[in-house]
Amino acid sequence: MKQFINVDSLTDIVSNSVGILIILAVVTLINDNSKSFQLEIPIEHQSDLSPVFIVAKNDALLVLDTDILFTNAASQATKGAAKGKRMFSLEYGQLYGQINQESGLVFHAREIEDSADWHHFNKLEKTDSALHQQLNKINPKKQFAYFFVYDEIENSSISGSGFEGFRMARKYLKSRQIKSGWKPVDSDHPASICDMSFNSLCKYLPSYLGSS
Repeated sequence: MKQFINVDSLTDIVSNSVGILIILAVVTLINDNSKSFQLEIPIEHQSDLSPVFIVAKNDALLVLDTDILFTNAASQATKGAAKGKRMFSLEYGQLYGQINQESGLVFHAREIEDSADWHHFNKLEKTDSALHQQLNKINPKKQFAYFFVYDEIENSSISGSGFEGFRMARKYLKSRQIKSGWKPVDSDHPASICDMSFNSLCKYLPSYLGSS
């Protein structure tokens, strides 16, 4: 009697074989004595440092002034604009907000090219730029940077999503011994800031600084 191999079983065999080959290739590459590799794994940890929130979208960065942000949000809430999770203007950096009991203040970044509060990440190269000065205000002994990084790519973006701006800013902050943490966001999963004293899920943690 002839034995036939089930199609699903054949697919599993091929998939496992390809996976094994990839693992062997990686191991061979790492064990290559003629090359040196340094892997940096960002490990989040508990800290007494307080976060400075930064939004990275397209080619620009927005350092949040949370005092202004929450003051404007409270003003809108008292006017009834925030009822029923309705979206309202935060009058700051072209951000629009929503009030959510679990997530706190949820905000969406729109039309950032029309806002003077956003700064192209290449402005970090200029010591007199607003972005450079804002990042220099972060005190490494008391604060760390926490990034909300948009992973969407829009037509106005040259470099792509917000990851390039995030990468450059984190590199600069690391040179000043400033820790950073981050979270990917998009239109369907927007950024939010809440108070840990009201919700234990509101955690913004820094990562250990890797070796230089």
